[in-house]
Amino acid sequence: MTELKTKIGLEIHVQLKTKSKMFCGCNNDAQGKEPNSVVCPVCLGLPGSLPVANRQAIEWTMKTGIALNCRFPSIAKFDRKHYFYPDLPKGYQISQYDEPFCLGGFVEIDDNKINLTRIHLEEDAGKLVHRNGNSLVDLNRAGTPLMEIVTEPEITSPKMAGDFLRKLQKIVRDVVEVSEASMEKGHMRCDANISVNDGQKMSPIIELKNLNSFKFVEKSLTLVDEKLKNEYESWPEQRAKETWGYDSVNNKVYIQRRKEEAADYRYFPEPDLPPINSNEFDLQKLQTEIKQDEDSIVMQITDLMVPENLAKVIAGNKNKLQAFKAISGLLAKDDTPTLGRVLANNEFGFDFSASDQGKSEKYSKLIHLSKENGLHKGLLQEIAKKIHENNIGIEEVEKLASTRNEGDLDSVVEAAIARNPSELERYKKGEKQLVGFFMGQVMKETGGKVNPQEANKILRDKLEK
Repeated sequence: MTELKTKIGLEIHVQLKTKSKMFCGCNNDAQGKEPNSVVCPVCLGLPGSLPVANRQAIEWTMKTGIALNCRFPSIAKFDRKHYFYPDLPKGYQISQYDEPFCLGGFVEIDDNKINLTRIHLEEDAGKLVHRNGNSLVDLNRAGTPLMEIVTEPEITSPKMAGDFLRKLQKIVRDVVEVSEASMEKGHMRCDANISVNDGQKMSPIIELKNLNSFKFVEKSLTLVDEKLKNEYESWPEQRAKETWGYDSVNNKVYIQRRKEEAADYRYFPEPDLPPINSNEFDLQKLQTEIKQDEDSIVMQITDLMVPENLAKVIAGNKNKLQAFKAISGLLAKDDTPTLGRVLANNEFGFDFSASDQGKSEKYSKLIHLSKENGLHKGLLQEIAKKIHENNIGIEEVEKLASTRNEGDLDSVVEAAIARNPSELERYKKGEKQLVGFFMGQVMKETGGKVNPQEANKILRDKLEK
């Protein structure tokens, strides 16, 4: 059978969290506001109103371009993109066509390099609310700065598409910090284009619109991928473009309409906004505002002897990462693997906050004692909880960490053996697995607040006498 290869390209819309909208001074935060209450003549497109470009939105787009390895044309301009929807009252959207702010760029996913076509900036439309058989229009969102990131069709599977989106979300949210990027809230939305080919013949290109979760992206693309491959023999000779929707409730895809071409939008330069010279923006300054990406952070953590799987957990969680940075700076390098394990596995028993990181000296002492003395998880959690809730001092941490010394442990082990003579006799006769029974008795007696390795050593020594 002919091998069919999948090609996927993504168009990702990211709402920028600027204070004001893209071309006017309206509040850009419409969350919880009354419908049609955060609007003005400009974002409503009323006759005679004139747009003024939001400089911060342009800077943030270029900053994202730096993080995504883009290049910057010397001149960029805005264009009018015409289409007629109820939530776009002026009948066109101010967008960018042939001269965007950012060109090229790439994102690396494991061993795959996904090239970008462009990043351009535009305004969002309003929102339709369907209620009791009627459609209502809320224009609060109209004019929100919307950054569109377009990939080349180089993604080869639905899973890779999901991985790309997850990494992109982390970049725009945590590295350049220009958007909340919540797909559930609509701050990040995705249109996915998929086709399959055998090297000679190509299937129709199917565009899936307005996907709002990583799971839905992967599920819908999987359905279309399978459908296109199963219907290989019936592909038309002339390549078609179609827009499909995804029914997440029933996990089905369905055709909506034939896809428009660029000519259908009748682009022309926005006459009310002049071209913009990229030299007006300080790219070096924007570069300094970019935080490290997750791959670099993982590398730094692994340089401190933390296993890569644990380093990825820490790098992917803001609170754990802040805690690691605060505590690791107070530890010897030999202690950081213990810190990595404790944070990644949440062995302290609670998530870190800013107030917890203020107690980093005490946590560093606890980590050192845990590594030196092999503290049992139960005792580790008890002491961490006292630091967390009661802010106990260093001396109290040391005292609690030495709750059971060797003399105490000797007596506990001896008592456990003495209370169970029949099990001792069976052990002596060869049932060596009963060491686990005696360890359970020791742990029960001590509440787990002993070094299990030390307890096991003492127990085996006494059982063999």
